[in-house]
Parts: sequence; C-alpha cells; structure tokens
Amino acid sequence: MSGRGGRGDKRQIGLFALVNLVLLGSLTAPVITGLPLRIAGLVGEDQRTETLAFVTVCGAIASVVANPLFGILSDRTPGRWGRRRPWLLAGVVGGWGASLLVVNADSVAALAIAWVLAQTAYNASLAAVAALLGDQVSERSRALASGIFGAAAFLGTLPPLVLAAVLPGRIDIVVMAMPTVAVVVVLVACLLLQDPPLGAQAMTRRVGRPALPDRDELRRARPFALVWLQRCLMHLAFGLVTSFTLFFVSDRMSLSPEAAGPVVALVTLAGGASIVVSALVTGAIAGRRGDYRRYIVLAAVGLALAAVLRGCSTEIALLVAGAALGGLALGAFYAVDLALALRTIPAAKHGAYLGVFNIAETLPATVSPAIATVLLLIGGADPLSGRPDDYLALCLTAAVVALVALLPLPALRGVLTREPAAELVTDSELSGPPIRSPR
Repeated sequence: MSGRGGRGDKRQIGLFALVNLVLLGSLTAPVITGLPLRIAGLVGEDQRTETLAFVTVCGAIASVVANPLFGILSDRTPGRWGRRRPWLLAGVVGGWGASLLVVNADSVAALAIAWVLAQTAYNASLAAVAALLGDQVSERSRALASGIFGAAAFLGTLPPLVLAAVLPGRIDIVVMAMPTVAVVVVLVACLLLQDPPLGAQAMTRRVGRPALPDRDELRRARPFALVWLQRCLMHLAFGLVTSFTLFFVSDRMSLSPEAAGPVVALVTLAGGASIVVSALVTGAIAGRRGDYRRYIVLAAVGLALAAVLRGCSTEIALLVAGAALGGLALGAFYAVDLALALRTIPAAKHGAYLGVFNIAETLPATVSPAIATVLLLIGGADPLSGRPDDYLALCLTAAVVALVALLPLPALRGVLTREPAAELVTDSELSGPPIRSPR
C-alpha cells in the first residue's frame, strides 16, 4: 500500500475524483435525455416504457460484467504505460465513440448495442480509476477519498441535468458534451498521474498462481464479502424508496405527472446536496479517527428513518425533509464504505476486488425498480392516499432492508476499528522502478 499521505494524497484524490465525475456524467447524459428521446423517435407511445426498460437493463448487465472484468485485466496488464492508464484512456475513447452511436442509432437493436458498448467502455475506465485509488492513496486518507468519490458521484449528474433543461431538443449536445470533456480530462490525467508498470516479481508470481482461489484465499475474502453485502443492502434500501418518486408524489399529493415534476426536482436536489455535504464532512472526520462503526450505524439508522418519513409524507415539506435525511445518511455511508472495503483487499488485487465491489452499487440500481413493482402489486391500497399502490409498505420494507445492513457489523469488528494488516503483496512487488510518464 502506498505510504504517501497529506498533500500528495489530496492531489491524487482530487485528480481521481475529477476523472470519476466526468466518467459518471458521461454515463448519466444518455439516461436523462438521450435514450428516452431516441426511443420516442423509434417506437410508438405504447411501447416506450418497455423499450426503455429493455435498453437500460442490457446496459446494466454489461456494466455488472465489465467492471470486474476490466479490474482483473488491469491488475495483470504489463507495459511501460502502467497497469491502469491503458484501460483508463481506452475506455473513455471507446465511450465517446459509443455515445456517438447512441445519438445516431436508427433502430432499437442499434440503440441497445450502442448503450451496451458505452457501459462496457466507461466501466473499463471506472474500474481503472477505482484501482488507482486503492493503489496510491494511504490508509489514513481513504475515508476522505471515499467521501469525495461519493460526492463526485452526485456532482457528475449535474452538468447533464443542466444541459437537458437548457437544450431539451439538442440530443447531440446533451449526450456528447460530457464524453468530450471526459476525453480531455482523462488525457491530461494520464499525463499527470503516477502508474508504475507491473514488476517482474509480480508477473512471475501471477504466472504461477492457480486459476481458482484456494481455501486460505477464500477465508481472507470473507470480510470483503460482508462489506459487499452491506453496501448492496444499503443501496437496495435507497433504490426502493426512490424508484417511483414521480408516481409517489403524484399519488400522495394528487398532482398530475407534469405538476409533480418540479416537486421531484426539489426532492432530488435536497437529497443530492445532502449526500455531497455529508460525504465530504464525514469523510474528513472519519479519516482522522479511523473507527468506521459509528458512521455505518448512523447511516443505516438514518436511512431507515428517512424511508419511514418519506412513507408517511403527504406534504412537500415532509417529503423534502425525508429526502435530506436520507441524503445525509447515504453520504455518511459513502464516506466510509469504500475505505472499509480497501482494508479487506490485498494490494495485488485492487482492480479485481473493486470491480466486484462496484457491482454492489450497480446491481441494486438495476433490480430495485422490479422489486418495488412486485411489492406495490402484492400490497393493498395505500392507507394515506387511498390509491392502489401502497407506498407506505414499500418505504417500510426499505427501512427494514437498511437495518438488516447492520447485521454484518459484528463479524467485521477486526477491520472496522484498526489499521489493516500487512498486505499479501506489496506495491514494491507490483511495480518496477519509477518511470516518467510517456509524453
């Protein structure tokens, strides 16, 4: 693990966070406007919902596969450009080309293929930048980095939202603006960041490594699996209460979908701003103390209370308060969950493990609308609105899921409150002598 700290860590974290922000913004733009507008021009109104679901699910499956796959490949990539840099640059260039295909798709099949390519390419870059964080940021700075990355995940959605509002009819500009910025940012980052090549000792070690993990390796991976499960449950709880916000507002406040739009925007802004503030503040505090237990407990309990508050909301003020509380809770969790996961990952496998770790965020986002739909269908009428969909039961279920995320904590005692043990493979084994970045 890198022993660098202080100002050097902060510079690296800032650079990685900026890259993460533009990559996530590049993926957000098509979802907000590009895909719906292209689908509206390709199919009839009665087929739009199903078609959009089909295209987005195809992309989600691609992201679930691509992130760990490219993480593993980056762990094993030799060459003077380093392990992560080739995938970071290739992914963003490929993503730009795939975004152009999204804009010009002339059939549903072409659009689905373009979106799968975009998800695959950008997840190659996202896997590389996450691995760089694990490679180069010291333990005492990882909570700060985790918080900044959590904040960047929301901030990356803002430019596409603004463009979609200002230029609603210009699908080409809305979809291509962030990918173009991302290419420039990543190119500059590749020239600035340090990414030592894979050393000969590490290459030899990997050639002799068995294809399947042995019993000892599986035992060491147990804490990581529990952290993964905890993250999955927290994101599932959040996804359940936010899946159908527009319909929730429309039902509870007796508004048309058009009139509910500004309310949904206000709720989203309140939740997103709270995530940013909480992630940054909690990350800075947690990094100095090194004990993550209290923040995870506060996050899970806060998210459960926010779900209950949203479920009981019949007024805008109460709904906004619930969104803000949920944002504060999720931001606190963002500030420590990545840092906690890094305590359980061998230095030799940051790319592979973090690629798998990212599935715990993308998978709930993919399945939560389907689970929410089932819960709404099997429930009775909503006791507060009288409408057929029981949003109170849905929100209470989300609260229970958030509290269940606390169950792995006793088994994680060893990594919640201490510095991590010596890594299985050190950075000196992974890299050769320092080299200058290729110009």
